[in-house]
Amino acid sequence: MSRLILISSGIFETRMALVEEGALEDFYAERGSKIIGNVYKGRVENVLPGMDAAFVDIGLPKNAFLYVDNVVLPGESRAQRERERSISDLLKRGQEIVLQVERAAVGTKGPRATTRLSLPGRFVVMIGPESRHIGISRRIPDSSERNRLRVIGEKYQPDDRALIMRTEAEGATEDEIRIDIEYLVELWDHIFGRAGKTRAPALLHQDFSMVHRVCRDFFTADVDRLIVDGRDDYDYIRELMTRIDKSLVSRIELHESPEPLFMVHGIEREIETALQRSVTLRSGGNLTIDETEALTVVDVNTGRFVGTKGLSDTILTTNLEAADELARQMRLRDIGGILLVDFIDMDRTRDRVKVYSQMEKALERDRARTKIVHISPLALVEITRKRTGESLAHEISEVCPSCRGRGYVLSPMTIAVQAENQIRELAYQKRYEAYLIECQVEVGDLLVGPGGETVHSLGEKVGAPVYIRIHDGARDQLYLSGGNAEEVESRIGWVRTEEVIKILPRDCYESETNQLVAIIDGMIIGLPDGARVQQRGAQIKVSQVERSFAAAEFLQSEKRP
Repeated sequence: MSRLILISSGIFETRMALVEEGALEDFYAERGSKIIGNVYKGRVENVLPGMDAAFVDIGLPKNAFLYVDNVVLPGESRAQRERERSISDLLKRGQEIVLQVERAAVGTKGPRATTRLSLPGRFVVMIGPESRHIGISRRIPDSSERNRLRVIGEKYQPDDRALIMRTEAEGATEDEIRIDIEYLVELWDHIFGRAGKTRAPALLHQDFSMVHRVCRDFFTADVDRLIVDGRDDYDYIRELMTRIDKSLVSRIELHESPEPLFMVHGIEREIETALQRSVTLRSGGNLTIDETEALTVVDVNTGRFVGTKGLSDTILTTNLEAADELARQMRLRDIGGILLVDFIDMDRTRDRVKVYSQMEKALERDRARTKIVHISPLALVEITRKRTGESLAHEISEVCPSCRGRGYVLSPMTIAVQAENQIRELAYQKRYEAYLIECQVEVGDLLVGPGGETVHSLGEKVGAPVYIRIHDGARDQLYLSGGNAEEVESRIGWVRTEEVIKILPRDCYESETNQLVAIIDGMIIGLPDGARVQQRGAQIKVSQVERSFAAAEFLQSEKRP
């Protein structure tokens, strides 16, 4: 089986795709820094006995939620934890504790945390404080191998910590596992060393980047190639794999073609499918996926598929295909929580058993913990999947102000990502002297970036100047074009150095950097810090003009307090 890992780094996000036999099987995107896995020193803000929980300030906008069962004290045995405990006996307001985020903030809920730290390595996960025990991945079936790994773990296990042997430990040498454990012990000591010197709230340990996690968890011997399109990431991955597994270094490739990496392998189209409500099956049937606050509902339909043998066989074929595709979509969309799947009604008991077995088999490939409830006579299946954060749809979109949360529109950042990808694709298809992106103001603000550095980076990526101009249309209206520099400049508005312009509040917009800017003839003009325009207007004098933005000052006589 052909397996590829693709890593593409853009200005706004890094994306990873795992491709098997040409089909997208796993997809992850990282924008900025994530908090899941981070270790903090926090201060207890509230202790709520009625909820058996506490809220802890860890320095983020929302306090972390710490449930009583996730409070583990050093030296506390498992038997003690299994007895009924009161949160008020374990924690006091103002107390400083070390805890780890295990679930990101979702909607109005803050991040969920635990005082039982979990530090993953290549072969081993170290957990503590915890009674000494060795766990073995259930995906290692061979009893002799499980015993071998248990003996190695017991030999190097530190006090008050448990070790879990990961699936990747199967076949690993004793030295490889020992080095992994020693690294985790060193990391553990570093975290608690910092905790003793730091006042809460504070970040003690930042979880590794997505590139690091992909190499650690996904890049194994059954992966044929890892292809990356950024030189910095390429060098970092080669250095990392030299330490993790030297035998895989030769499989790392740098994508140097101007054609975007995900475009070469047809991944962009599959990512777009992961955002659509309806997914078409190979036979012509379809899945309809609706995410709600409480659960995700999936409906299976035969669609255009009419079969050849009879209705029962047509229904069975559709349901079996749906089981495989649903498991794949759960991974791609990162759907967590409860899923209710409405398969097509089946009259024959043996058909229901086949569909249930197929669903179980398909879910075995999921790295997240899943549980499936037996199929009902109405062909309903309940599935739970461990939720660690927002799903893909919620991560890249925001609540629509028009429908007040009943639907979603793409966020300005997502539109900016699309603009970057599309302009790179346009540049690959046809080389121009210059390119023009016309977009809505929030998107343009992101594309220009502080001091114009983002649009400058974009120009370097496509090998030609890029101009950004603002239109008055909807956010998702994105227009891209190219031509010779003179032609592009003739189509857009300009302001001139020393030009004096009268502006009104309707001309102004507060950018992502909280700087007030004016939009004149489609150009973004930065105004002095702290400036606010009065209703009757003010005059500005343009002091600097670049391709996509300008800077101005208020005339002395028109400055307002």
